[in-house]
Amino acid sequence: MSEFFLELFSEEIPAGLQKNLREKIFEDFKILFEEKSIKSKKNFSFSTPNRLVLVFESVDKQIKIKSKEIRGPKTSAPDQALMGFLRSNKIKKKDLFKKKTEKDEFYFYKTVATSLKTYDLLTESIPKILNNYKWKKSMKWGEFDLNWGRPLKSILSIFDKRIISFKFHHLVSSNQTFLDKDFEDKKRSFENFKKYQNFFENNGVIINQNKRLKIINKSFSKILGKKGLKINENPKLMDEVVNLVDSPNVLLCKFDKKFLSVPKEILTLTMESHQKYFPTFNDKNEITNEFLIVTNKKDQKGLIKIGNERVVDARLSDAEFFWNKDKTQNLVKKVSKLKSMNFFKGLGSYFDKVQRMRKIGGMISDDLLISKEKIELLASICKTDLTSDLVGEFPELQGLMGGYFSQHQGFDKDISLAISEQYLPIGLNSIVPKKTIQHCIVYYRQD
Repeated sequence: MSEFFLELFSEEIPAGLQKNLREKIFEDFKILFEEKSIKSKKNFSFSTPNRLVLVFESVDKQIKIKSKEIRGPKTSAPDQALMGFLRSNKIKKKDLFKKKTEKDEFYFYKTVATSLKTYDLLTESIPKILNNYKWKKSMKWGEFDLNWGRPLKSILSIFDKRIISFKFHHLVSSNQTFLDKDFEDKKRSFENFKKYQNFFENNGVIINQNKRLKIINKSFSKILGKKGLKINENPKLMDEVVNLVDSPNVLLCKFDKKFLSVPKEILTLTMESHQKYFPTFNDKNEITNEFLIVTNKKDQKGLIKIGNERVVDARLSDAEFFWNKDKTQNLVKKVSKLKSMNFFKGLGSYFDKVQRMRKIGGMISDDLLISKEKIELLASICKTDLTSDLVGEFPELQGLMGGYFSQHQGFDKDISLAISEQYLPIGLNSIVPKKTIQHCIVYYRQD
């Protein structure tokens, strides 16, 4: 029983592309093994920003291919169909036999039972599988014809401690890989995955993305437990961060408390979406000025922490500026700006939509026992936050920011709440508006 071990080393591949690559190529090799009846006791795929690793353990060295009957054309079919069948299977007419089935009488060809070396199959199949991979986004570099997510530098390919030798575009496979992405003169050869993994782990590089996730979660729990804090459940962000590092190290950083005057949704999105940071919250679900970051190396001199704190302060300064600017702009006066925003082809602008909402709201206000004036005012201003800089920067905050703006400008609490919750529900487990005035805006939001 042998081990098949493949590593692709490239420049840093983005997290999303990296995950798709890891899963799809692994699946393609599993399909190959199943189709060729190659047994493997254990198989897995790992990745880091620079490395894709595939391993199949306890693999059969030899494949026994049983004979099987291949059906050809009907015996009554034209000679051209029969000749095509002979050519495609590289056989002669004397090799055929006739056989009746439930449908009709057909020509059949029986293959000869053979055996094939797994090494030979992999030598032929690996370049084909790699070449067939379809990237969502790819690039070419230099004078090479290869399309890959990022420049591919080396291919380590081993079966039973022996190099699987093949050529993939301008690259030739070997038993060597680069040890450092920044110093390509440092290379090392490996004969199996165990020695490969142990070497890199001893040097602080965690090849297994699941292990990196456990390390990060453990560090998070330790820091948050001491501080009595918590973070948002954000699997997408966590998955992205895990695939951005190969030597995870968690740091607790701070930003200036003055930014806590900005709505927490703005702070949260700024840190999570732009910086890939994890904002923290106290037991009252209030955002704090502390946040967690995952770096790709230990911060021996504290410079990484200082640098990230400076970056987030700059980001939050921008967010604070937009907030202070947008919240003071009169929502009623901004209604006319909706004329320049197209709603949908054939349905006019957002201003036209607002007028339809006013009309519908006025019609149903009596039935809902709500002030017609309040409904018409609500309908008029509920979309004005779309013209703000904040929503332009963070489209996810539309509606929510309108609620904050209207509250700051002294509008009725019911109106502010209805604006902020106008897009609810947003999923099966989402909360729903509870007050009648909120039901009204939800009812006619899709007119």
